[in-house]
Amino acid sequence: MFTIGTEHLTVEINSEGVVSALTGADGARYESKSHPSPLLRLVTNGEMHSPLQAAFDAPAGRITLSYADGTEITVSADNRGSYAAFEVLSIANGSPDAVVWGPFLTTIGGSIGESVGVVHDGEFAIGIQSLNAKTVGGWPLELDRHESMPESYSQGERPNPDGRQMSDNKFEHHVCTAWPTLDEGSGLQAFARDRSKPATRPAWNLAATEIIPIEGEDARIEGTRLALFGCPVGQVLDVIEQIELGEGLPHPMIEGVWGKKSPAANQSYLITDFTESTMGDALEYTKKAGLKYVYHPDPFVTWGNFKLKPGSFPNGDASLKACSDQAAAEGIHVGIHTLSNFTTLNDAYVSPKPDSRLQPVGTSSLTGSIGAEDVEVGIANPAAFTAELFRRTAKIGDELIEYDSVSESAPWRLLGVKRGANGTAVSAHEEGAAIARLWDHPYDVVFPNNELQDEFADRITELMNGANLKQISYDGLEGVYATGQDDYGVVRFVERQYRDWKHEVINDASIVVPNYLWHVCTRYNWGEPWGAETREGQMEWRLSNQRYFKRNFIPPMLGWFLVRSASDRFEATALDEIQWVLSKASGFTSGFALVADYAVLKRNGNIDQLLEAVSVWEGARRAGAFSEEQRERMVDPKGDWHLEADGPGRWKLYPVHIPKPFVCSPTELQPGQPGGSDWAMFNKYESQPLRFTLRVRPVYGNEDASIKRPTFYTDGSYMTFDTEVKANEYLVCDGYRTGRVYDINWNLLRTVEASADAPTVRHGGQNLSFSCRFEGDPKPEVNVKVFLRGTPESVGSGEE
Repeated sequence: MFTIGTEHLTVEINSEGVVSALTGADGARYESKSHPSPLLRLVTNGEMHSPLQAAFDAPAGRITLSYADGTEITVSADNRGSYAAFEVLSIANGSPDAVVWGPFLTTIGGSIGESVGVVHDGEFAIGIQSLNAKTVGGWPLELDRHESMPESYSQGERPNPDGRQMSDNKFEHHVCTAWPTLDEGSGLQAFARDRSKPATRPAWNLAATEIIPIEGEDARIEGTRLALFGCPVGQVLDVIEQIELGEGLPHPMIEGVWGKKSPAANQSYLITDFTESTMGDALEYTKKAGLKYVYHPDPFVTWGNFKLKPGSFPNGDASLKACSDQAAAEGIHVGIHTLSNFTTLNDAYVSPKPDSRLQPVGTSSLTGSIGAEDVEVGIANPAAFTAELFRRTAKIGDELIEYDSVSESAPWRLLGVKRGANGTAVSAHEEGAAIARLWDHPYDVVFPNNELQDEFADRITELMNGANLKQISYDGLEGVYATGQDDYGVVRFVERQYRDWKHEVINDASIVVPNYLWHVCTRYNWGEPWGAETREGQMEWRLSNQRYFKRNFIPPMLGWFLVRSASDRFEATALDEIQWVLSKASGFTSGFALVADYAVLKRNGNIDQLLEAVSVWEGARRAGAFSEEQRERMVDPKGDWHLEADGPGRWKLYPVHIPKPFVCSPTELQPGQPGGSDWAMFNKYESQPLRFTLRVRPVYGNEDASIKRPTFYTDGSYMTFDTEVKANEYLVCDGYRTGRVYDINWNLLRTVEASADAPTVRHGGQNLSFSCRFEGDPKPEVNVKVFLRGTPESVGSGEE
């Protein structure tokens, strides 16, 4: 028996090389009784083998595992106080393709941190951590999963420690460091490959891909390292921080505090397409929002060489550096968006001479020579060329070709071939010449292999350092899977940049979270606004993300939210929409991104009002001003809130009810009925003056229509605005006698006085009557949104 007694967890390994006991400091046992947990399995030719026996050198902290094929693996096992560290020191008498740590099966099944590799039951946690890039949290994709683990699962199949059900696990089994077991427990797993060997195995979305071997230390299984720990739940981050510092892992600091604990890690930010000439305006908008980061969503004209758009940055990197310097003088940081290793077809790595290091799905050879005019190409093996991808692009020497299809039988031919694709030179090719099917994607891009990808990483690093950029997002990080090197390739790409940054950087990534990358990335900001109303855009996804962040100890973010100008599909963004976003962010203590094109910032008349709301809400959120009870209520997607500053360190929080918009349509009036409607309304709050936004909507495209003398009646009082409101205009009343008329993008056109003060909306049920004179043929429709506010609640400590 070999025993490592760490501060909170004792690990025992028996003579068969099995982790036979996981014992807490209080004597509680956490190892699974259903299945054994070998310390290290080996994989050869697609088959996995457990050790037959283990020999121990306790004074030296060495374990030698012996396997049926004669392979012997020596592992070091060191007690580091709060955790145990294991490392494969040597492999003798064999050459396995991979080794698998565990899975270490536990009885804990409450909270499963699939990315961080930590499981807990609300009180005690057990976790593993990959200690270098070659050690991948997860499971080899080509292997059947362990018999103890279901094919898929939902977090909702079992309660969390807080008793709530969840249904939001994000990833497939093979990329998860933690996974549930069929007996209501969990398993913790990691692996390392011999990456020096050529191979064919599944990669990304393809069942079989030719894997290009790599060289260097990371290609060897020897040196794979893993930490195993147990501790009270409240100490998980403390232990992981000790692991990072003790093992030389990435340990990013944000404003002087470790990123996973720093209050600054989940700062919100403004995304806008600034240029060197408009940077001053972008900074003013950022300051109005009370934010410290402004981020460019699409700065590059090509991806690969990452050449900046000359129209926006005429002097290339120097122009972006000038923007960053200008921002720094205002106390603001600049960031950029990337698509990681996505390589555009106009990039110099692709055209006019394709780089030899573009990633193939697979290769074959020409079965006959072809001249410059040939549009059928004979190939020896069609496998890679029938793979279901977006484009059908192949590389022969320095020429790219595109083809329509592959012949249905031998002799195999590429049919409908377009020669000299993407501006490459057409040339003759000899029989036997190599032809490679390039890996592509619907974004109309191809991908680099690992070697070329390193150049991509170095170019991004050059730009980050040279332009003093403080924020980056690795969107499209899943594209790195095209290298065939699974999450190792992902980690290699990002860590290479992290290690060479010369300053602090907030960084996040797309939906790819390897265990080791957890240490590098500051946060993840998922949730996109495209093609849906603000309150609807991926809302379930955004909410489930908050639970994912919590169980994975990741600073919470709520995603991107779009500020719109008016279009055929959507209205221009209104204040209540932004306050809805801000209340959810405050409820979850989450940061977010506010996306507004520069043209929108200039076009929309309410931008200052929207940004001021961001400043007020973010000031309160980052001050920790909201109580837990208030935050719990604010996360309800159906709830609306309004926040006002109330002196230094103080705010007033108003619950808001917005009934479904009332509609008055002249097409639904009875013959002879004057223009108007009676709407039933319930006010659950105390009596208050009527607040509303009225919009005149054109019908059948008649934008010359209008309404005149809009009148509201309730509680025995009339309120008439002696004015005309045209199609696509708004009339707003905030409970006062004065109203404001805006155009379709919230630019103020004029103020108007009503005939009387705003009528009172009583507590309880009542009718709200509306009338007006409709003008035009066809006549317009009127939509009225009423805002009801509850009694304000005090927020904050009153301290500056």
